Amino acid sequence: MTSFSLKSALERLEEIAMAFLLAFMTLLTFAQVVLRYVFNSGWVWSLEATTYSFAALVLVGMSYGVRTKSHIAVDLMTRRLPPKLRHVAALVAVALCLLYCGMMLYGSAIFVERLAALGNDARDIPVAKWILTLIMPVGFVLLSYRFLVAGWHVLTGHDDDMEYHEHGEHDVAGSEFEQPTDSDGDQS
Repeated sequence: MTSFSLKSALERLEEIAMAFLLAFMTLLTFAQVVLRYVFNSGWVWSLEATTYSFAALVLVGMSYGVRTKSHIAVDLMTRRLPPKLRHVAALVAVALCLLYCGMMLYGSAIFVERLAALGNDARDIPVAKWILTLIMPVGFVLLSYRFLVAGWHVLTGHDDDMEYHEHGEHDVAGSEFEQPTDSDGDQS
């Protein structure tokens, strides 16, 4: 299996996981509402299952957001920097994000390890709690991978500033509030 197909498989798995988790939470919540208000009943475990599913969705979604550049970018100051300084700022941002991922990965690995040592089950789901929280270190490994790829793209010049460009829009001289011009230079 080539690295390209491995990358594609990872991306596809990420998307399938997010779609499954979102669908599962939606259907479970809908069923719970129907059971509660129509049949005056319900499943005890549904809230906990939805909570763990939502946490997993957020952790996988963070990685997806970095991969697709659909994350929130605060670039008010960096947009005004010269290209070389913007490049350095992007590398510093990647380094800080990797530091964050490293700390969270370390902390979540300890958390999962301690839960495994305790051997507790989840409150309402008959599954070991460490299995349900294993998504934490997995999610931060995936997020770290995405930041490593983003950092590599910045280092190799494929992406100088890590900005989100909507519909292929790239930095152009001037402000984003300028009126577009036609081929003759006249404002349209």
